[in-house]
Amino acid sequence: MSPGHVRRLRMVLLAIVLAPVLAHADRAMRFRVEVALLAHETHQAVLGPTSTRLFARIRSDLGVLGFEARSYCASAGCDIGPIKARIGIARKALRRKAMATVWSEMRALRRRFPVDLRGLLPLRPYGRRWREGRFLYAHLCATCHAAAGPQSPIPNLFVLARHERPADLVVEILAGVRGTRAVGYADPLSGRQVAALADYLTAPVRPGASGGPGRAAASR
Repeated sequence: MSPGHVRRLRMVLLAIVLAPVLAHADRAMRFRVEVALLAHETHQAVLGPTSTRLFARIRSDLGVLGFEARSYCASAGCDIGPIKARIGIARKALRRKAMATVWSEMRALRRRFPVDLRGLLPLRPYGRRWREGRFLYAHLCATCHAAAGPQSPIPNLFVLARHERPADLVVEILAGVRGTRAVGYADPLSGRQVAALADYLTAPVRPGASGGPGRAAASR
């Protein structure tokens, strides 16, 4: 067997060995992102009036969370009972619109299953990664978000970024927002690209600068 054939055989064997590991990692990430997204959304509902849109989104996300929990525990061999119990309590509380209880359950799950954001945080609103984020925003986000008016359900992402914790912003980019046309980029984009997009959205604006958000960072 030639050296080339040996190398290809090794790559195939490595792929076979790694496939279950990578699939488990992907399920774990999706589950943890869903938990973090729900914790963030239910906290928003506790802080202010719960709009019909936000209420419907939380209800939808709880359904998705149940599915992701089953997939995650099937691959990880974990006990789904405690997770199902918390999701069940949250669903009952949501029917009563007891948002503080829903948030409490999701916050407990987020503490147990945190999203690993190493390599994404802290954000760096300047330099090469920021410039990559500017490119991604222009090609992936601006078509909808830049054209949205003040009464539009589509938010201005720069305004949104100023009012959210960096970790929550990254989670929203990873997951997208259900009930809207927003797309989560956990799979199409690398971790670096997700961080680059968040860098661009959180870049400070230089007083008196023209050209929109991120102008100050561009000059550094």
